[in-house]
Amino acid sequence: MAIMRALRGLSLAALVALAPPASAQLAEGGARFLGMGRAGAAVGGEAWGVSNPATWASLAERRAAVAASQAFGLSELRLGSVTAATPTGLGTVAAHARTYGFSERRETRVMLGLARALPLSRSRRLDAGLSVGVETASTEGYGSETAVLLDAGVQGDVLPGLRAGLAGRNLLGLGLSDASDLERSASTVPGLTVGLAYTPSDRALLLLDADQDLDFGLSVRAGAEVRVAEPLVLRAGVSSRPERFSLGAGVRAGALRADLAAETHPTLGLTPAVSVEVAF
Repeated sequence: MAIMRALRGLSLAALVALAPPASAQLAEGGARFLGMGRAGAAVGGEAWGVSNPATWASLAERRAAVAASQAFGLSELRLGSVTAATPTGLGTVAAHARTYGFSERRETRVMLGLARALPLSRSRRLDAGLSVGVETASTEGYGSETAVLLDAGVQGDVLPGLRAGLAGRNLLGLGLSDASDLERSASTVPGLTVGLAYTPSDRALLLLDADQDLDFGLSVRAGAEVRVAEPLVLRAGVSSRPERFSLGAGVRAGALRADLAAETHPTLGLTPAVSVEVAF
């Protein structure tokens, strides 16, 4: 039985490591962004800083959120995460934690972040954010590895209704040797994302991201969000490498927001996600 558990753990770890791009199977950042094809590097004012830590700089109030997802419907690939952000005189301070996997293979991450607005002129500003943390990946019978993580990003309005963002994740991994690169967790592979967010009206949002993972090719992601009624928002998204399609919905009642999303992979199947967020 112990041998079978170990084999199952190694098989699932291989599935996670080989699914391109390396971090694509992790539905992080709340169900809102999963429903929009995982695009969001240029979206400001969010509690989740996974797409870009600069998003925290434009928060006007404190936020806290929880999220859960289950990659490809497998309980062994279940992810749970929590985040909180609060504006201060120095900028917005944020904290994020998540756990992913199962007993034989577990990845745990804790991040702390800071974001603030940098004035460029009387009417223009650049939002910048930074987050640092650690991730521990453990495999039963094979020990564990710990990685120090560094994410950074910027956002800014380039035209009325058009916002641009640039974010780099796991930047400390750029200096690792080839041997260290083979030992680290797949979700700590460095990457760079550039994105645009266009708001044609107060009821619609269009997103376009280009994500370059260090180990794989360019992934293009596009998403849309439309408020069809005052409490109800519908979302859809698509991304490449691998090709995925997603749908989502959200409702907002006062300070409370709840979101649902599902993403389909042509080979591996469905990934559902749910998140709840409160402003206070």
